[in-house]
Amino acid sequence: MQQKTMNAIKDSKGRKAFRVINVLTLSFICLIFIIPIWNVLVTSFAQDIDVMGNDYLLIPHSFTLTNYTRVLSSGYMGAFKNSLLVAIAGTILSMCITVPMGFALAQKELIGRNILMKAIVFTMVFDAGIMPFYIVVRELGLINSMGAIIFPVALSTFNLIIIKNFMTSIPTSLIESATLDGCNDLMILVRIVLPLSVSIIAAVTLFYFVSYWNRYFEVIMFINDSRKYTLQVVLRGLMFESDESLGGGTYVYNNLKMAVMVLGMLPVLIIYPFVQKHFVSGLMLGGVKG
Repeated sequence: MQQKTMNAIKDSKGRKAFRVINVLTLSFICLIFIIPIWNVLVTSFAQDIDVMGNDYLLIPHSFTLTNYTRVLSSGYMGAFKNSLLVAIAGTILSMCITVPMGFALAQKELIGRNILMKAIVFTMVFDAGIMPFYIVVRELGLINSMGAIIFPVALSTFNLIIIKNFMTSIPTSLIESATLDGCNDLMILVRIVLPLSVSIIAAVTLFYFVSYWNRYFEVIMFINDSRKYTLQVVLRGLMFESDESLGGGTYVYNNLKMAVMVLGMLPVLIIYPFVQKHFVSGLMLGGVKG
């Protein structure tokens, strides 16, 4: 009895030590992510005089909305609209392709299902390269159009596999019952499968939106007209050089750059709270089952 009590005391002390170490470690990791974001926010509201010579501003010295006013009245908004258009249109198109395709691949009676899955997984391992990619886009007549940023990347193999795995876990009895009631495949997808797949659809939608929002490589490779540049390209140019549309041909201080970055983060920050409750559960089920 005394030995059990001693073991319980040791386990209790060990668990307390683990909790302390765990809290300290996680707190340190949180600070690694929070401090840069805090620096961006503080600097974006600072005046020019406060950021002269200060590479990293953590303590607010002033508060002004001038930086945001300058950004909203400049050429930045054109790039913002382009990014928003690409993100929304691309996400809708990708979901319209990925969800039905995932539903089809989840059906075990699909002819050639295993061959199709192997071909899909093959694309994750091997890449044709940049030159074939550029040639295909050029031959399709998509150069210098928004379609060059959307159509070539409309389907993500990773997202497709996640949705397929999730839909495989849906009981076949539900689909068989709907079939007996006279539902076709489209009706089964809309009335049965989609309501049960809200969590994974929310997670994959966020993946697609963030991916399209951060598109950079395709823009600089296929878009020649600066008026069609997305936010990421404009932001990159602003980070490394003075931009006449934003700074009037003068030096652009960090406060203006940080204001652009804050506005660039807004769409994702606005969307995430609405899908957060579905994000973890949907991703875990889609990644494990199937």
